[in-house]
Amino acid sequence: MSSRAACWKTVPTEPREPKPEWRDVPPPLREKLSALAGEAIAGADIAWGGYGPSATFVLTTASGRRLFCKGTHPGQTELGHRALIRERENYMRFPELAGFGPAYLGGADHENWHMAMLDYAPRRCTVPPWTQDTLMLAIRLVARFHAETPARAAAAVRPLNDLMAEQMRQGWRSLLGDAAARGRFLALFEDARGAAHWLSQHGERLAALEASATGVGGPRSWLHMDIRSDNLIFADRLLLVDWPNLTYGATLIDVAGFVPSVEGEGGPRCADMLLRYEQAAGMRFDAEDVTAAAAFVAGFFAARAGEPEISALPRLRGVQKRQLVPALTWLCGCLAIDAPSMPHPAGA
Repeated sequence: MSSRAACWKTVPTEPREPKPEWRDVPPPLREKLSALAGEAIAGADIAWGGYGPSATFVLTTASGRRLFCKGTHPGQTELGHRALIRERENYMRFPELAGFGPAYLGGADHENWHMAMLDYAPRRCTVPPWTQDTLMLAIRLVARFHAETPARAAAAVRPLNDLMAEQMRQGWRSLLGDAAARGRFLALFEDARGAAHWLSQHGERLAALEASATGVGGPRSWLHMDIRSDNLIFADRLLLVDWPNLTYGATLIDVAGFVPSVEGEGGPRCADMLLRYEQAAGMRFDAEDVTAAAAFVAGFFAARAGEPEISALPRLRGVQKRQLVPALTWLCGCLAIDAPSMPHPAGA
């Protein structure tokens, strides 16, 4: 098995996302995928993992080799198609990504299907639960990924601030200006009236901090912008997968997006995770920058966790709720203010 390989769960976690079967893949596209593999594909199983409805398969070739195939299909949104195309472009533009994730073998298209083929490897352990060993492996990988940014990435990938501007259209400012969105956010809390008072007291400050996050200082690097346990594959080596959001900008924003996911899965507090990253990377972030980054991340989840469920992504809101709690707690700690009553557990 190649050391540059990725693995994905093949056992579904309920509720399942609606994914196509291998028989749904058009025969001309299957022929193109066989050509990429260099031999006939003898079998395919749906690969479960992540939160989206994309087509994902573990392929078995005639010689018994296993490969991973992911892509989009006619039932997906234009946003989903664009994400897959961007990811393929990033793999082609930056072969260095194979030093952190799976080896990319190529892409194939047919009508409104777009596929990418990558190496596959069996998962050696799963997180959560997080252990000291898996935490340190993850932190060191993320720090190394940032430290080994190719010089050309600064000009060759999307600027972080462009992505942040898109994401901040739905954040603290939108909660303050949209009564319906604000109501959905407040409905997450055990004490909705107390949460409303908290938001009226601190909302303008939070929105200003969120807006200032585009000016966060400190080191610059390429960024993954979706580091979570489902995108970290503990195989023969630790792999970081899924690259549609590759951007270039303030390293702190990438780290700030990662730490609430770990705390939300029972790991260390956000502030402790940030400290561990700083120690691994041999640097310190400015406290004001950390507060702005925490406001940006908390605003992202605050504006989304209470939104209506999406049938094609049935677990997404639960994941966002689990990250909202630690992100809010972290932000309030940075500001030395009391946190509102915490939201109900995900799925409540």
